[in-house]
Amino acid sequence: MIVSPLFKADSYYRGKPDLQQHVLDLVEAIVDGDPFPDWAYRSGIDHDDPPDRLLSRYGVMHLHLGAKNSNDLLFLMQFQDHVVILAIGNHRHFAEEPPGKLLYQFHEAKVAELNRLREEQQRQADAKAALKAAKELETKKKAVKSGFLPRKR
Repeated sequence: MIVSPLFKADSYYRGKPDLQQHVLDLVEAIVDGDPFPDWAYRSGIDHDDPPDRLLSRYGVMHLHLGAKNSNDLLFLMQFQDHVVILAIGNHRHFAEEPPGKLLYQFHEAKVAELNRLREEQQRQADAKAALKAAKELETKKKAVKSGFLPRKR
């Protein structure tokens, strides 16, 4: 999970003491791979009624904080192996045409940068693991050539 450097929640938490705990509940569910609490989903989600145009157009998911009818929302983007938390906001993003355009434009470049950085880190980790495996294989080959058999594990 990645929290966008553009994520600013302190001012949103003022006067709403339970809001931070609701965000932490969702973050914990994401990290643990658990389902979200029922209150996080909008009414009608099972029937996609009305359709979530922000999700379908930009891939930006919104979760309600504390209650299905809450106007406090957590916006995030899901990728194959990670989630990027974008912002806390409200339904005003759905009043734009197309819905969420400004939210997406504000975060688009930073999310792309975060994804590029994550991919580069993964490539480096994969290369390091491949190098380690090659060295271990070479060590085993040398041991076999010199008459030593590798230990069984």
